Amino acid sequence: MRIGSTVLLNEKKCIQSYGWEYFRPLGSLQGVIDSLEEYQCDEIAIIRPVRKNDSLDIFKEDLSELQKLKTMTPVSFGGGIRSVEHLQHLTDLPIERLVFSSAFLDGNKDLISQAKDLFGHQAIQCLLPLAYRKEGVFVYHSGLSVYIAIEDIDIEFINTSANEIILVDTQNEGQKNSFDWSLIDGLPFEYKKLIISGGIGKNCINKAYKKQLASVLIDNKVLHTEYSISGFKHATILS
Repeated sequence: MRIGSTVLLNEKKCIQSYGWEYFRPLGSLQGVIDSLEEYQCDEIAIIRPVRKNDSLDIFKEDLSELQKLKTMTPVSFGGGIRSVEHLQHLTDLPIERLVFSSAFLDGNKDLISQAKDLFGHQAIQCLLPLAYRKEGVFVYHSGLSVYIAIEDIDIEFINTSANEIILVDTQNEGQKNSFDWSLIDGLPFEYKKLIISGGIGKNCINKAYKKQLASVLIDNKVLHTEYSISGFKHATILS
């Protein structure tokens, strides 16, 4: 099982996010990536936490930071990839995987197909920001800035088109050992395709390892010494 980190990129700077709502400045993208490499991070998902007010110009400004990035760690990138024109700006960047959210929620099969043609099926990841409510599980649609019921999305499209699926516990984002495992109960996804994020700590990693998930992405606290990646990796051998 891989152990990585989520890095949020907003207006050319990295930020920490808590509960999908509160943000705190974190520093430059290169500085954050350098720290993660020191901690032997297996992979990094760079996500733009965009809402419906995103634009192609803002998208390209954030990409300018990616173009300068120097790293040996495998990088995924997503957030605001909503058209073929967006895809065309990604072909020369140091990234291995593409992360889509709104495209999957909207059933944009043409865009996902074009992405697979350019980068390969193995490079396609689906991001589902989840929240559990008394009515059931809901998914945050960043293009609309609203939560929608899990029953309203095309699960089969995601299963067949995404190589891996990132499930984010939005309510516990920024916390430790608080990932809500009920979010994945009953979801028709194979565990071996699942990546979880939001509220991840050593206990969560140990449980994810036993469930044979593909990966975990630690948010925010990975950059502090007491939460180093090496320490999290050790959790996978605890029982």
